[in-house]
Amino acid sequence: TAPELPPPPDGRDAAAPRAIVYVADGRFHLEAAMIANPDVPAFRYDPYSRAFTREHYHHDEMRQARRDAIQAAADPATARFGVILGTLGRQGSVRVLRRALSALEAAGKEYVVVLLSEITPHKLERLEAMAIDAWVQIACPRLSIDWGAQFAKPLLTPYELQVALGAIPWREVYPMDYYAKKSGPWTNYHVEPTTSTTTTPSLDW
Repeated sequence: TAPELPPPPDGRDAAAPRAIVYVADGRFHLEAAMIANPDVPAFRYDPYSRAFTREHYHHDEMRQARRDAIQAAADPATARFGVILGTLGRQGSVRVLRRALSALEAAGKEYVVVLLSEITPHKLERLEAMAIDAWVQIACPRLSIDWGAQFAKPLLTPYELQVALGAIPWREVYPMDYYAKKSGPWTNYHVEPTTSTTTTPSLDW
């Protein structure tokens, strides 16, 4: 994941040219930076082919697809959520899981927690007996962004879940700041206000 670039420091023209320059032979991490900074031009230098190229991303298509998934999950008929905690490497976050479960409980939604090392359409189809209306995956946000359309049911990120439940508004600049220290409840290091009365769901499964 990649954070949104900070504004220019004091004393600099806010309209001064800025750019992302990425040195690698792929686009995966560059795309995360492009998603979080849609108005900043991006360039890539491939050290193997020695090609320097201007890179583009289909922001409008991505945002529309994610809004459609959120809208489907926000439908009142969506009563039962499957919450996937990724177990591959360090992708899953118990902190984010707890906040997701708290949000679901506050919204009066049923949920089932599933642990998966790999999240694929085939694996979720095999869980049809659980009668899940929408899935939330706490693993890699790009699973939903890049491949969400391949799943039969909405596959939300923790950020999108908060939007679907009406806890936070939709952001036109899609956040990719899952490791930011001062952001929203979808991030690993988010700290709840001390005045919050939200209860923490038990994880004694």
